Amino acid sequence: MLDSVTHSSFLPNTSFCDPLMSWTDLFSNEEYYPAFEHQTDADSNCLKTSGIKSQDCHSHSRTSLQSSHLWEFVRDLLLSPEENCGILEWEDREQGIFRVVKSEALAKMWGQRKKNDRMTYEKLSRALRYYYKTGILERVDRRLVYKFGKNAHGWQEDKL
Repeated sequence: MLDSVTHSSFLPNTSFCDPLMSWTDLFSNEEYYPAFEHQTDADSNCLKTSGIKSQDCHSHSRTSLQSSHLWEFVRDLLLSPEENCGILEWEDREQGIFRVVKSEALAKMWGQRKKNDRMTYEKLSRALRYYYKTGILERVDRRLVYKFGKNAHGWQEDKL
């Protein structure tokens, strides 16, 4: 959202600011700073996101795709078929087992989210493997297949 603010669009609108307003309150006011759309060449319909609202910055909304942790981003993609575009799919929903179908598309999407245009699936999968130690993910002995562990939350249908 801050990328879309220019010096010339910021200064005329500063008069409405209360000195105690937070930055998220200031920049989430869509009357002054409308939401922007971010698209890329690959799967452009799936990568559109609107501006961040102040309440989304601090929440753990499963559908906002604004998660700061990779495992939450993966979980949110699995729970949002309209955003997923076949990148990830459930193998066994009840057990929390999922498969990465389009590995490079997932890496590109995560890289865009983290503003890292050099993200590859090799780097992303290494980050996913670190979650084995914390119990967020569990090892599955199949290529591109992962399982949510005991410390992962928000993926189970009965607990949504």
